[in-house]
Amino acid sequence: MFLQSQRELALGSRFKAVSESLYSVANAAYRAVGVTLDAHGFPVLRYLQVKGPAAVGDIATAIGQTHSAVSQNASKLQRGGWLVRRSDRGDGRRSVLALSTEGERRLQSLGPIWCAIRRGAQAAVKRSGGPLLDGLGKLEIELAGGNVLREILAEHARLSVAKPVIKPFRAEWREHFQSINAEWLERDFSIEDADRSVLSQPEKYVIEPGGAIVFALVDGEVIGTCALLKAAPGVYEVSKMCVATGWRGIGAGRLLLDAMIAEFHKRRGKTLFLESNSSLTPALTMYESAGFVLQPGGRPGSHYKRSDVYMIYDAKRAGKRAAAAGKTNSRRTSDARP
Repeated sequence: MFLQSQRELALGSRFKAVSESLYSVANAAYRAVGVTLDAHGFPVLRYLQVKGPAAVGDIATAIGQTHSAVSQNASKLQRGGWLVRRSDRGDGRRSVLALSTEGERRLQSLGPIWCAIRRGAQAAVKRSGGPLLDGLGKLEIELAGGNVLREILAEHARLSVAKPVIKPFRAEWREHFQSINAEWLERDFSIEDADRSVLSQPEKYVIEPGGAIVFALVDGEVIGTCALLKAAPGVYEVSKMCVATGWRGIGAGRLLLDAMIAEFHKRRGKTLFLESNSSLTPALTMYESAGFVLQPGGRPGSHYKRSDVYMIYDAKRAGKRAAAAGKTNSRRTSDARP
């Protein structure tokens, strides 16, 4: 390639070319798995998904792009149904960008392809190691030869069929316990004092007092987590349960909840409760299906300002629901027989 022969003189041009090549590879990967997203719009969408609605200027500052570039991308994404513009509740004179209902739905299933793209790029960069210019030259060859796209699609094929598994706490996963929970708390509510201590020092505030922490993994990727807090002798709380954006809808949340219920029984606990918010309808439906019963009013002495839902686990109700589900599945299996 001509630009390679120009060495440092063409470094900016080469980085720009590599950037466009990476966008092209990502777009090819998206198309191969049926996603209509243009990779150039990823930074804006991901920011809105993680941080919530924001003004164009704030997004531009956060992702290192110009106001004009973000505005143009936002217009394309709006036409594609990914986001909407609406008035800022705090200042009606300016508008903010927010994910549309359809955009939220689309993004919920992109975890596997995003993970595959990250793994493919990571592998290519690793093989291209060494001095900057030599490594850049090797990366350009990787991109031009199609190796990165092939790796991304191979990773996605594996990730898209892998099932979530539950694993107990490991020190190397501590950062995921904090980051996954912090993401949804900062977006939908706020991180409170009761959250900070648990998230920053989980061993001290969860495990050592007699609780437990588990993680949901897909093909080695940590995608969710949950904690069982010991509130008093025989009394435990299900807390800090969250599945990362992009990985919801594959059953990881229910596996995490079932694991906490199992840990509760393992400790011969007497009372298992949880606190939540009435806006989290899908989560509340799952809790009820697992045997948690809504209590009148909030929990006395609650540590959370955001909590307006208090539920207590009823083992008998859970058993009846499980038995009913088993009968239904049995009938379906019987109906399916020739």
